[in-house]
Amino acid sequence: MIRSMRYREISPRPPLSSFVECFWTLEGDGPQPGAAPERILPDGCVELILNFGERFSQHNDNGRELQPRHFLVGQMSGPILISPNGTVELLGIRFHPGGTSAFMRIPMNALTDRIAELGSLSSELERELLSVSECLPALDEKIAAVEAALIGRLRCSSHESSAMRLAARIVQSAGVISVDQLASDAGISSRQLERRFMREIGVGPKLLSRILRFQQVFRAVERVDSAWASIAVECGYYDQAHLIRDFNQFAGQTPSVLLAERSALTDAFTRKARTSYFSNTTL
Repeated sequence: MIRSMRYREISPRPPLSSFVECFWTLEGDGPQPGAAPERILPDGCVELILNFGERFSQHNDNGRELQPRHFLVGQMSGPILISPNGTVELLGIRFHPGGTSAFMRIPMNALTDRIAELGSLSSELERELLSVSECLPALDEKIAAVEAALIGRLRCSSHESSAMRLAARIVQSAGVISVDQLASDAGISSRQLERRFMREIGVGPKLLSRILRFQQVFRAVERVDSAWASIAVECGYYDQAHLIRDFNQFAGQTPSVLLAERSALTDAFTRKARTSYFSNTTL
């Protein structure tokens, strides 16, 4: 766990708000001695992270390795375990599903369940973002500079793809929507819809829907103190067994274990209010 953790989310200005859900910052004085790794869970978004502090370690079956300094986190289908190694000063850009398409032209399924160094994906974008932000002392100033740079890029590439608009409908429904209906409304087959989502969103529409239903569980737990079976139905699950299946895949733990052992950092990245860029209302 990070000592004195300070996490914030900042809404972007139009027209960037059509592509970016929020900026976020994380600051802290370093890890507590003997603290367990932090568990970051899938949320249906791709994130670009600029690290102005010490690099984090990422834990896996083979031990742990340092994350890149500046990197893109692709769509996740399972948890990531990380731990800080010193002073924490992160600036994150959380994209709407498909929102990366305005800034980098890469097939997003190639980055699913991967963390990729930003410079290897777009050295031009990395240089531009760092050139306007690295010299500024405060994270608020860095955000304003990065936001202005991204808005400048939108003047050259500002279209919202059809997959992005369809993904927004899944977000608005909190994952409770018929994928077949989405395909029918778009005038394409379910297989074509799947291919389009894989290329532009990074995961298929059914998996995105499952991730968004899973995220709703955390908000439901905060609202009411109900049995898991009731929470499962409220969040669009067929039954409690399907909810537990998703927890095992997306969190690597059962609901009771995860909620009993949750940390402030895990909470920060799972208990946010997701906002639709069509209606700009909290779901």
